[in-house]
Amino acid sequence: MCNMAAYAGRKAAAPILFRMLESQEALGGGHYNGIATIHEGKIHMIKCIGSTAELLRRHPEVLELPGTVGIAHSRTPGIDSDEWAQPFFAHDEQVIYCANGAAGRFKGTDYNSAYEQDKAEGIRYRTLIEKPAEGYPVMNDGSCVHSSEVVSNMVRRAFTPGKLLRRAMGEACFDLKSEIAALALAVAEPDTVSAIRINQPLMWGRKEDGFYLATSAFALENENINWINPVPVASIMTMGRDKIEFEAHDTYMPYFGGCDPLSLIHAKLDEMLDSGKDFCVNDFCIEAAKCWPADKLAPANMVVYEYLREKTNSKLIESFVVDTPGSGSGLTAPQRRYRRPQA
Repeated sequence: MCNMAAYAGRKAAAPILFRMLESQEALGGGHYNGIATIHEGKIHMIKCIGSTAELLRRHPEVLELPGTVGIAHSRTPGIDSDEWAQPFFAHDEQVIYCANGAAGRFKGTDYNSAYEQDKAEGIRYRTLIEKPAEGYPVMNDGSCVHSSEVVSNMVRRAFTPGKLLRRAMGEACFDLKSEIAALALAVAEPDTVSAIRINQPLMWGRKEDGFYLATSAFALENENINWINPVPVASIMTMGRDKIEFEAHDTYMPYFGGCDPLSLIHAKLDEMLDSGKDFCVNDFCIEAAKCWPADKLAPANMVVYEYLREKTNSKLIESFVVDTPGSGSGLTAPQRRYRRPQA
């Protein structure tokens, strides 16, 4: 699972975003990292393949990106290319976008129409490769691009004068349905972060300096934020330094409903840990998703994150980090694993 972070406030955004990525990447990202900020009418972005340590080694200037508003992303394994790191610029660099999640139950979503329209308009895709890549849309010409780069251009196309960026994100996710949470910046909205949450995790927090967003509340706790809340499922939002606004995304409402099977999930995760083995976050998420009704979208990953946070804070479980093979030659990616406390 990818991990994201966002900030809109009174402090320099880049160091905050870097810390929030660093605190989350071992939960499921760590193969690529990127940060984007907005300042004086321009979006500034640095990203690369590799962990946050690799990002800092290659680009120490990442901590100096200007501005007090920004977004950041740490992602799962993929192509050996810096271009496959997120966030993704739209074609004219007036919008930048990143997402966590996948097609999920919407595997039939057709990215070809949007891609062909972009090609006809002369738009170049930075993630374009000439062969299929597992888990990503294959175009009619046999090439492959990252689905989130397609969406970034869809958001830009929908972001017409007078329309809020969050609503443009909602329109793009109506046309290209998926099980995601996503963040975006726009030059035309320089003081805010926009976001959408379908079912993947996204938490918000507030301190005196501004508002924060993160995939996991672990990142918010590390920033000494006490007021932490989930972004509602099936919603779009705008976050500024003094205000946060939500709207329902009605398209996805039929996929939710009823009571989340929390007791069932907690019992299953307890059983896993009681086996004496250690597990990564994805192991827990796979089992948690099985507890949801087949006709509903499962916000299972959020439940897992909050379960792990509560158990960790209560000292009922412990974690440790191991190095796993990275997505680039000679690189490693950190992976956090959980278990019962060892005697």
